Amino acid sequence: MSVKYVSNPALPIIKKGWVGNPVRGRSFINEKPAQISMINFVKSRLNNPQRKERKNDPYRAGFCPNDDFMKSDEDMIVWLGHASFFIRLGGVTFLTDPSYYSFPTRNRLVPIPCDVENFKFVDYVLISHMHHDHADTRSIRKIFKGNKKTQALLPLNGGNYVKYFTKNYQEAGWYQQYQTMPGVEVYFLPSFHWSRMHVFDSNRTLWGSFIIRGNGKTIYFGGDTAWGTHFETISELFPDIDYAILPIGAYTPRSVAEYAHISPEEAVDAAKVLNAKHLVPMHFGTYPLGQEPLGEPYRKICRLDEDGEISGCLNCLDVGEELLI
Repeated sequence: MSVKYVSNPALPIIKKGWVGNPVRGRSFINEKPAQISMINFVKSRLNNPQRKERKNDPYRAGFCPNDDFMKSDEDMIVWLGHASFFIRLGGVTFLTDPSYYSFPTRNRLVPIPCDVENFKFVDYVLISHMHHDHADTRSIRKIFKGNKKTQALLPLNGGNYVKYFTKNYQEAGWYQQYQTMPGVEVYFLPSFHWSRMHVFDSNRTLWGSFIIRGNGKTIYFGGDTAWGTHFETISELFPDIDYAILPIGAYTPRSVAEYAHISPEEAVDAAKVLNAKHLVPMHFGTYPLGQEPLGEPYRKICRLDEDGEISGCLNCLDVGEELLI
């Protein structure tokens, strides 16, 4: 089947020579193929060597109820759990990957720090890809019910999932810049992942990561990703990253997860490649994903910091904690 290349013709492409995202049939594809063995996948489901350790792990993510951040005017990053963050830059507000509740296959283990109804006057909602733990339908519906002027910044074809709640959205391919208000810039960039919300829609929408720039600061939000050369490319395009928000959980078993999620060690390596001044871990402690014990990603990233492996500053946040930037 032949491959075609697509992008949003209404948005600029920032990488010289980039012709668009490859699509085979109706499915987006990574720049390099994922080679997940079905045998390894089935084996991983039947045999988890960490099953007992996972069952007995008492770890729970730190939690502090907080809605004060919505009333502030300071630049900050607030972890809302998993890959969901509230970000303010120069008075412009962002929500990333909204997933605030349990969903059919996973219970949320720590609540969000405030009521969703408190997310008033949010400017942009950024969704990296269409998976239930990053684009929860109930969360999206509630956000747009209370924020008629909020705009969704989506991957290509992402509008098919939010058009029932808002008509105010943009779709971008990799290396494209969204149209935003003066004072902020948002770019959609690669990741090595996949997408699916229902049984028959695998990879019908694109996946990726974001750069957010404003008020003299640059934030990289990594979405979900496996290891790839995209970190080097992003670093070349944006050599001034202040905060890299990177996933550290759901990385086992490696025979399967290496094509979807980086490990804590790889997150540290990614932050180094990105030359990030700060590493903010995410994608752990909120939903029981992967096969590792719930607290293992947190313990590993802290150990790597203690061993001096992190070149910048590690900012491990509690859910609801404000990181002033």
